[in-house]
Amino acid sequence: MKKLALFAMVWCLSLLSSEAMAQGFNMNFGYFTPNAPLVTTCGGATGLPDGRLVKIFQDVDNDGPDLTDPQPLVCSDPPDCVTPFDAVNIDHFFTNGVEVGEGPGYFATLEALTCGSTVPANARYYLRIYEADNTTVLWTSTVVTAVMGYQEANFAAADWTCGASGPQCTVIDETE
Repeated sequence: MKKLALFAMVWCLSLLSSEAMAQGFNMNFGYFTPNAPLVTTCGGATGLPDGRLVKIFQDVDNDGPDLTDPQPLVCSDPPDCVTPFDAVNIDHFFTNGVEVGEGPGYFATLEALTCGSTVPANARYYLRIYEADNTTVLWTSTVVTAVMGYQEANFAAADWTCGASGPQCTVIDETE
């Protein structure tokens, strides 16, 4: 009986310690040379200037970027991100290619997307880069999946779609 009680106590302590030692993730996003720069218009030649809004979205339904995906929940105590349990520290950043020495049309996050307590369910993220109006989507990235620990999501040119992504309405005529 003592062995059973000792086993139960060790088992409970191991569960508590695994919860206490739960680890989240840190993900840096980047787009670097030798890729062609992301430009200000589809098919254009002018690289995106520093300061363009880049929003992070979570592919919660695992069907790729679409208009129903939300931005991830931002924690109440950045950068620590302890509460809520599966929240992250940021949901946007700005292009900064010139600042980081890459030139217009490139970027590197200076602060990693972080969830300190866990890797959330559906930890699938993608980026949308906006036009200067901060409303119109210009570029949408492919989805990357966060895993426990540190990782870098360095996108290639083929990982970007220019223009609004997801289902689009096609108006046949004004009677619709």
